[in-house]
Amino acid sequence: MQIIRRRKNHGFTLIELMIVIAIIAILAAILVPNFIKARAQGQLTSCKSNLKNIATALEMYSTDNVGMYPGGLGTLTPNYLKIIPNCPSAQADQYTGAYFQATLPDAFSVSCGGGPNHSAANVTVANYPQYSSYQGLIERP
Repeated sequence: MQIIRRRKNHGFTLIELMIVIAIIAILAAILVPNFIKARAQGQLTSCKSNLKNIATALEMYSTDNVGMYPGGLGTLTPNYLKIIPNCPSAQADQYTGAYFQATLPDAFSVSCGGGPNHSAANVTVANYPQYSSYQGLIERP
């Protein structure tokens, strides 16, 4: 007659736990930079969307004012924009200082000014993204 001995299960050993923790740390080291880059790309896309909204408000203002654009973005609030949006990367209004309005012919240009705000998204050019009344949203230079 054979005696069957059962091993009592006391949980994981220290080495098994250390191996699992090491694997998780390696995966985190691989994935975290990708998450940071994805967040930066999302902020860049949001900044482009802000520029399109500002440009739409400028065109609405122009339609209501005999084809003339305003001298500053502050004129757009509260009738055309609720507020002037903030750049999500800089977390501040970067658009007001980078707005240029020209007459003869009447045109405008607005960008995310103040330097390379989107460097985490591999954008090293200052004042990018940019929106122009002639070209629309100007893609990467």
